[in-house]
Amino acid sequence: MEITGRLKMNLINCQECGKVFASAGSKVCPDCRQSEEEKFELVKEYLWDHPNSTVPTVSEATGVKETMIIKFIKEDRLQSEGLDIEYSLKCKTCGREIESGVYCDSCRNKLINDFNSNPKEKEEEKVNEHEKMFLGDRFKRD
Repeated sequence: MEITGRLKMNLINCQECGKVFASAGSKVCPDCRQSEEEKFELVKEYLWDHPNSTVPTVSEATGVKETMIIKFIKEDRLQSEGLDIEYSLKCKTCGREIESGVYCDSCRNKLINDFNSNPKEKEEEKVNEHEKMFLGDRFKRD
């Protein structure tokens, strides 16, 4: 964001269709985002009626690509407990198996705590470190 409070919009190509659009952080254009939402609803409704389905079965029944279904799981929009997936998702930090998202609960909490810690305290620690005088290398030792 700019200092004035307005969103900074960049022109980028949509990752799905390649169309140029003004992005405020999204990597897909509004049309593809709408299409993605419709696909998500299809998958969600299918899983509601057919729990414990496999990803290929859901893909075949709904017409949604397997990669898109896996993307929904990674985005934490679907839980893998309702799906029979052939591989497991792993935490990006520690490698522990997870049901959805990118991080396990403990790594997610650590990231949140690190993010929410007071940045002024960290800055003061850095300043205090630079204020110290190290004279050990200036004295000659015999």
